[in-house]
Amino acid sequence: MILDYGQFGDMVSFDTTYRTNKENRPLAVFVGFNHHREIIIFGVALMYDETTDSFIWLFETFLEAMSKKAPKTIFTNQDAAMAKAISFVMPDTYHRLCTWHIMQNALKKVNQLFRGPGGVNKVLSKFIYYYDEEGEFLAAWEKMLTEYNLHENDWFKRTFEVRKKWAYTYVRWTWSARLKSTQVSESINSDLKDYLQSNHDLVQFFKHFERVLNDKHYKELKAEYALCQKITQVQRPIKMLIEAGKVYTKIIFEEFQDEFMSV
Repeated sequence: MILDYGQFGDMVSFDTTYRTNKENRPLAVFVGFNHHREIIIFGVALMYDETTDSFIWLFETFLEAMSKKAPKTIFTNQDAAMAKAISFVMPDTYHRLCTWHIMQNALKKVNQLFRGPGGVNKVLSKFIYYYDEEGEFLAAWEKMLTEYNLHENDWFKRTFEVRKKWAYTYVRWTWSARLKSTQVSESINSDLKDYLQSNHDLVQFFKHFERVLNDKHYKELKAEYALCQKITQVQRPIKMLIEAGKVYTKIIFEEFQDEFMSV
């Protein structure tokens, strides 16, 4: 995990929603992508609670294990204690919020305030994905507040205060490996259910967690082998594409080529 983080730890997704034991304690997992864009695990912790002090301890311990290298960007949900700890321990790391969680919260709390097809999903998605410039974003936000009489709405006030963590106009300059949410963490959580059970003691937990890591590494080896057996498909004989095909893995080259050809 230390070696993986040294190579791929610029972007980290962090999540504590998975519960592993009968006491319903949170399992904290640090995950990211490798060069095959497959999910890899950087670290894990069995936590007692989710207070700011606990998160500070966790993040400091994680960075200590990782030669004090902080990620460039970290994705989390909207947990206040988590956010406070990140700003304290990793002040230079860009903290981004999971847009999927933001939208789910909006659907639960304010969707009834919006009329017309699509509701809050249609309105809020423009701020999450489309507005490029800050002035455009602020003008559209004010227009929305006026149109739907939301100036005094607490949820929109709180969401606006953390806009630099989720709105496209602010986050588009950050390194994120094209990630917009903590879905990679949720994918890992789904995988863990096949390995970990609530009645595992500590020794059993680490034994089965090692199985998770071994299976992830085996999947990477299979991807490396497949890469050696296939010739990269270049759409046009352009020198930049040819050279990129020699360096990038298959999935990364395909993303690069698609973007290159769309320009």
